[in-house]
Amino acid sequence: MKSFINKVKKHIEKFKLFKKGERVLACVSAGVDSVSLLKFLKLIEKEYKLSIFVSHYDHKIRKESLEDAIFVYNLCKEWKIPFFYSTAPVPLYARREKLSLEMAGRELRYRLWYRLAREHNFQKIVLAHHLDDLAEEIFMRLIRGTGRRGLTGIPIKRDNLIVRPFLCVSKEEIKAFALEHNLKWREDVTNQDLRFLRNKIRHILIPFIEKHFGRNIKTNLKETALIIAEEEELIEELALSKFKKIKSKIEDSLSLKIHELKALPGSLRKRIYFLAAKEAGVPLFRITHRHINQIETLIAGKGKGPIYLPGNYLIYKTHDHLLFTQKTFKTSYWEIIVKKEGEYLLPDKNFVFLIKKCKKDSIKPDEGEKLSAKKIALPLIIRKRKEGDKVFIKGLGHKKLKKLFQEKKIPFYLREAVPVVEYRNEIVAIPEVYLNTKFLPEEDEEEVWVIEFKKA
Repeated sequence: MKSFINKVKKHIEKFKLFKKGERVLACVSAGVDSVSLLKFLKLIEKEYKLSIFVSHYDHKIRKESLEDAIFVYNLCKEWKIPFFYSTAPVPLYARREKLSLEMAGRELRYRLWYRLAREHNFQKIVLAHHLDDLAEEIFMRLIRGTGRRGLTGIPIKRDNLIVRPFLCVSKEEIKAFALEHNLKWREDVTNQDLRFLRNKIRHILIPFIEKHFGRNIKTNLKETALIIAEEEELIEELALSKFKKIKSKIEDSLSLKIHELKALPGSLRKRIYFLAAKEAGVPLFRITHRHINQIETLIAGKGKGPIYLPGNYLIYKTHDHLLFTQKTFKTSYWEIIVKKEGEYLLPDKNFVFLIKKCKKDSIKPDEGEKLSAKKIALPLIIRKRKEGDKVFIKGLGHKKLKKLFQEKKIPFYLREAVPVVEYRNEIVAIPEVYLNTKFLPEEDEEEVWVIEFKKA
């Protein structure tokens, strides 16, 4: 077993997976791979001065899942390792989001691990993927359709946070290591279920290829994936450099300059879409070629948008920008009566409304909008917009709010979150959109109202 340990340690050193003294979170399912990973980490714990913690995620898919959690808990108790137990009804999430069980579980697990890393200052999240997993992943992507990035399979490390020390060894080698150390583990019966594509590849396709085309298929795929990954790193750096130059923030939306996007080669442009989606918070596991092609169509002016992305995000186009933003959900009508000065959190929790009375001379230029204290007295009403709302435009009279939104180029799917300030049945202000000139202070007024909307 020294050869196994040395092989993995060489892999760790080659790809700089650990630094001495790091806090690491090992993700342990109760299967042979992750139990062996935990044992391996214990063996190198002193050499690398690691602080080891364990995360177990209960998917609530199998009736035995709680027994798996108890098994990992007892193992951590025996080996004196701090233990995090987390659970979610993955089947319910999969149905709601229209995802496969595998995809839903993956998304929720990674979301949890990144949160644990932030909250508990873990420098590394350690996963037990191995050579067989890498081969299966590449075949899955080939069958479903993929590009160069997909052919890299499972990355050895990601975001300098997730690391996979076992990607250099096979399932067979891991089992031999586990038996040598008298480890116990639990078998997941769903790994034999041929309704899942991964299991068909594992139990039918790869054995067939090994039998008829040679047993080196997994190692050869790994070498190919590493070559492509090295080239991908260079392309990714180029895309990231361009992305930083053309991105900006418009309100809370991430924005890309369209004319600069169009000037880039298509392959680079598509990578920038992924970088933008990642920064905006879109779950990248669920971005498909269909989404990328829709963005290309929008950029080319052949589609109006918006493009709806997974996780309640969307992309829309203005005259010269492509914006990535969160979708605004329709809410029922609401209103708040403002009877005194202070702060008011609006029901949709997107805005805080502030109102105070000040000496006009003491107000800073960027401190909000000023309204006449002679023409307005509390209470005011802050409310959601209503059908038929109109605003007063000096020299023109009244105009429908819907028309004003169109002129200001505010997309219909963002208007739901825009609050309205009303005084005696007349709209006084709309944040970043409108201010009623009838209620502006007169020159001789010493005191004025200052109103301001801030993003919550």
